[in-house]
Amino acid sequence: MDPLALIEQAATRYRLLDSLSSTIEKNILSNEFAPLPEMCAQLNAFQEEAKAHDSELLDMLRQRHDLRELDITKEWLQLIQRIQERNHRLMPHIRSIMAMQRTERQTLQKGNVMLQGYKPGIAQTGKRFSSSG
Repeated sequence: MDPLALIEQAATRYRLLDSLSSTIEKNILSNEFAPLPEMCAQLNAFQEEAKAHDSELLDMLRQRHDLRELDITKEWLQLIQRIQERNHRLMPHIRSIMAMQRTERQTLQKGNVMLQGYKPGIAQTGKRFSSSG
């Protein structure tokens, strides 16, 4: 395949990754977690697709230094760097969210264990109470 076409396809994939990654960042920072599972699944699919083509493209760039000077190659490499920087920025925030979720889950599990051990003091007999005597 034409090297320029490969680089253009890679840049297109990384534009999509960058856009989706940016949206995910905004949702995380604004604590809007509901759409994240779907977006993360889509992000993973895009990343797998990009990874499948990146090694071939990087090998080509090692062999052909003239391709490194193309504007589209520079854009592609800048997109990769921007996505990496965003991921590094988000990791501490994601770790703190996960720690809070883990603490909440542990608290709920303790409460569940306590409730399982609870036995009411009065057994239900199925009889009716009457005030008439």
